[in-house]
Amino acid sequence: MAKSTQRLQMEELQNYKSVYMIGAGGVSMSSLALILREKGVAVRGYDRSRSGVTERLEQAGVEMYYEDDPKAFEGVELVCFTAAVNEEHPQMILAKNSGAKIVSRAEMLGCLAESYPYSVAVAGTHGKSTTSGMISHIFMHTPGCDPTVVVGAKITEIDSAYRIGKDGNFIFEACEYKDSFLSFYPKVAVVLNIQLDHTDYFHSLEHMRRSFEQFLSNTAEDGFCVLNWDCENCRIAMKSCDRKMVTYSVEGDETADYYAKNIDLSDGFGKFDVYCRGEFLLHASLKVPGIHNVSNALAAVAASLPAGLSPAEIAEGLAGYCGVNRRFEFLCENKGARYFDDYAHHPDEIKVTLAAAKAVTSGRVICVFQPHNYSRLHDLFEDFKGCFGDADLLVLTKLYAAREAAGDEVSSALLAEQTGAVYIEDLQEIPAYLDGICREGDSVLIMGAGDIGKLAEKLKKSEKIS
Repeated sequence: MAKSTQRLQMEELQNYKSVYMIGAGGVSMSSLALILREKGVAVRGYDRSRSGVTERLEQAGVEMYYEDDPKAFEGVELVCFTAAVNEEHPQMILAKNSGAKIVSRAEMLGCLAESYPYSVAVAGTHGKSTTSGMISHIFMHTPGCDPTVVVGAKITEIDSAYRIGKDGNFIFEACEYKDSFLSFYPKVAVVLNIQLDHTDYFHSLEHMRRSFEQFLSNTAEDGFCVLNWDCENCRIAMKSCDRKMVTYSVEGDETADYYAKNIDLSDGFGKFDVYCRGEFLLHASLKVPGIHNVSNALAAVAASLPAGLSPAEIAEGLAGYCGVNRRFEFLCENKGARYFDDYAHHPDEIKVTLAAAKAVTSGRVICVFQPHNYSRLHDLFEDFKGCFGDADLLVLTKLYAAREAAGDEVSSALLAEQTGAVYIEDLQEIPAYLDGICREGDSVLIMGAGDIGKLAEKLKKSEKIS
């Protein structure tokens, strides 16, 4: 995988006065659109349907389109597209016919990031949004720091997935899907874990690992990489890279550069000591639950300390971090049961999230899960069967096929049959079912990456769910 010789340069980007965003309603795409608007660029956008995000874009002066209109491209100099669309998409055909330069979302983000002296790209199969949110929070609450941030989910504190700062720090999420992160050349490359996912693109774990190896190699020559020493695939990936490597271990492995000791998860929320190369560095106390977030916090420490932040400032930043949207996000309480929303859609994510829920729940853990993407459910079916062990009751709903056509080899109904779950095909019927079976002390997790998020929004708006 060779580096591109046609990278979009900041000097070039600054010359474009009119930009069109295909898939503008996505979290990252909308953030880029708003950043460009604040820089004085005329921005138009397309999305397949109206949403709260598109309304916000329109309020910011982005001209939105919801149909394939050739007139929308008139006068457009640069088109930016999301990885979710392919070259046969009607919008891409119109873009090609317009004569405008066409770049991916990743190329646009990479161009913006490269103009900052201290850019931190957070990659990994799981935990990207949470960890980039942690690092952002640390920087935002350190005196003298004013970072620019582009995260894959809204940061609770600022109610936004992005912010524009005035210093040289840029923290952003680096998504691996379709090798998007290979358009990034950060000062600091963080890899939280490498596990097989996106099997509609990555045909094997080895294929995926090679992409992460290239991502690490794209790190600036005077930069460094932060890797999870507890992840075997991270250890393998780092062997082929000649950049400086900084490692961390939540398992207390003292051969790592940073490691956690004296971990206390008695109430579900991590309290622990961080050591750096044998020396005590800081004591951390988290407001986000689970051992996986202790690991994420170690990555945040390793990425923040070299920027000149003090251990005390980092500890304070971690202590105040309350999470990002759809990551164990509290929705409402009904009949003494507490409802949470979570984006987990991969078996590994589901497993650690349910374990965290079990640790903070006095009653039952009830999981309502919607599988996302047929290829993921098909290729990881055995893993899905084994990841719900900490759920006292599992409710499954119809697969959200997203960008794929659903096959007939596996289904949510089959997964329900083989796991003993309750299967409710229609999302609209789930609130009444939950209202009938939940009791005081229960924790209900609405989980998945598809349109089950609409159910979570419905629950969030009212404490009475039926």
